[in-house]
Amino acid sequence: MIGLRRIVIGGALAWGAVAVAWAASASDMQKLAESQGCFSCHAINHKKVGPAYTAVAQRYAHNPNAAAILQDAILNGHQGTWGVIPMPAYAPDGYLNPHQALDLAKWILSLKPKP
Repeated sequence: MIGLRRIVIGGALAWGAVAVAWAASASDMQKLAESQGCFSCHAINHKKVGPAYTAVAQRYAHNPNAAAILQDAILNGHQGTWGVIPMPAYAPDGYLNPHQALDLAKWILSLKPKP
């Protein structure tokens, strides 16, 4: 959503577009993951075919590029980090757009196990 905001520049008024950030709720992200079949291979707290989301969050907890790495894996598929079974790509057929994939990645990263 783009909003207009009045900005004062050197005494003159100017109108500029300001992007309004949208943050997806954890509930929305879990529903999106369910609708895309993510839970066929992943679970939040235990390994299935793929790793538990809490394990993914823990592995990438200190990586500043984690969200982008996971977004790429979601969109383009991935193999090797968690074993030989490949994760399919979710972008080629329009399953997820880059914004949805990034929101999912951020949600997964938020699922770090509590100490």
